[in-house]
Amino acid sequence: MGITRRNFITQLTVGLAGVPWVRWDSWAQGKLKLGYMKIVDNAAMFVAMERGFFKAEGLALETLPMAGGALVVPGVTSGNLQIGFTNVISLYQAHVEGFDCKLIASGATYVKGPREVHALQVLITSPIMDARDLEGKTVAVNTLNNITHLMDMAWIDKQGASSSKVRFVEVPFPQMEAALIGGKIDAISVAEPFATAAVEKGRTRVLAHAWGDVLPRFLIAGWFASETWIAKHKDLAQAFVRAISRGVEAIHADPEGGRAALVKWTGLDPDMAGKIVWPVFETGISEQDLQTTIDLTQQYRLISRSITARDVISDLALKD
Repeated sequence: MGITRRNFITQLTVGLAGVPWVRWDSWAQGKLKLGYMKIVDNAAMFVAMERGFFKAEGLALETLPMAGGALVVPGVTSGNLQIGFTNVISLYQAHVEGFDCKLIASGATYVKGPREVHALQVLITSPIMDARDLEGKTVAVNTLNNITHLMDMAWIDKQGASSSKVRFVEVPFPQMEAALIGGKIDAISVAEPFATAAVEKGRTRVLAHAWGDVLPRFLIAGWFASETWIAKHKDLAQAFVRAISRGVEAIHADPEGGRAALVKWTGLDPDMAGKIVWPVFETGISEQDLQTTIDLTQQYRLISRSITARDVISDLALKD
């Protein structure tokens, strides 16, 4: 079930077809092309863009929104993107397949609590009440074999049901609610800001905050680059890390400013901005937070061998 080099080429050909790419070695000093997602996990980047932190570091960014890390990773490994944002599972898969991807900055950390940034949702009228009811049903994830897919499988099995009896399909986060209401799927595995927005409309309800039931704390996603590119452009990579770290610190100092940036970058309704749930934003990367998901990824055979957290963290990254 794990990703292979052939999968990467297929994803790159299909998912990135028609995009006018420019390879990193043709870019002038200080210009970076990066792939990201329009989700709350990228709030530090949104704030850093709005407050000019990248510009202050001498960086000019071209940002490309994408459906998920499974598409961002091939963009970076091919050299078409210099830096990307991905869930950690896609990064582990790339590393095991021989690609030199390294995390350079933290993105978002999931912490179990009264308000969580991900939810399994069904229609408010759905008869689905627990994990067993998902057997034989179709569940939407943003991309297959990523953090969303892994955590859902682990939760279903932990609840005594069988994830092998559930059909998972790919639907981008912004399109999940419509697909559910339209009857094309039975449940959605959705992240913020789309999770709260769907419930507020009164058409869906939360079946479970599955992720926190699987692991109480883990790094969901982060910023990464090719180790080869990092070695050749250390100053640019360090400047990017500093700007993202300033974005994290700005969110801590001014959460409302962070929400305003989220509205602009995701198209979120301003009235909804105050209701959505934030993940934990940190400047450093914890090896322990990574190793828990590495072990789970191997358990579900999404990677073919074990690795250590240190294997996928750049020396430039701030450490917790």
